[in-house]
Amino acid sequence: MIRWIRKALMMVVLLFCASCGTKVAYEHDYQYRVTKEVPRNVVKAMPHVMLDAGHGGFDLGAKCQSCEEKDLCLQTTLMVRDELRRMGYRVSLTRNSDQFIPLKQRAAIANESKCQLFVSIHYNSAKNVRAEGIEIYYYPEKYKPWRKDKSKNVSQLVLKHLIEATSAKSRGVKEGNFCVIRETNMPSILIECGFITHNAERNRIQNHEYMQTLSNSIALGIDNYFNH
Repeated sequence: MIRWIRKALMMVVLLFCASCGTKVAYEHDYQYRVTKEVPRNVVKAMPHVMLDAGHGGFDLGAKCQSCEEKDLCLQTTLMVRDELRRMGYRVSLTRNSDQFIPLKQRAAIANESKCQLFVSIHYNSAKNVRAEGIEIYYYPEKYKPWRKDKSKNVSQLVLKHLIEATSAKSRGVKEGNFCVIRETNMPSILIECGFITHNAERNRIQNHEYMQTLSNSIALGIDNYFNH
């Protein structure tokens, strides 16, 4: 009897949503939300951010000694996720484990999710072992100038918080033609959190407290963007 009552109540809720022109949203940590729209006031109160941990699976990314970029990206992304959720944001991930996701699929996941911001997290490397610092890329969109402007804006805010908190060298905000920020429909950025080929910077990056500082700073920059 209780089960039938629950079903009846659920049917009433669904009919009410349909009559109001709203749909129910389903969330998943790493697969896209085959989402239906939620009421606008809910979206405004709780922006949806898609975090993308670079590389994964057989794609190691940059590697120096025992330090692999794919692992650093995932660790940082999970920390950013936790901090954003603590702030009240809705957060999805393109991956939440050591798995390979093709670049175009990452962009498709973000586009399907209808998220308000896409953030791809990476670590850098260079043949010049003296290269160091943090840099952020956005795509210079020609046909959607609003997306270009918003992407540049969030890049600047995130970089500001990162440099203030870490005292790392700022390599600036730059235009980039990376697939994940080019093929997405919403404001999108790609963060290079530091060089694992620079001895001192690699040692800092591998320190849990420093990575937490990086993650908190990224979250603060995102929060600043939505409340700017």
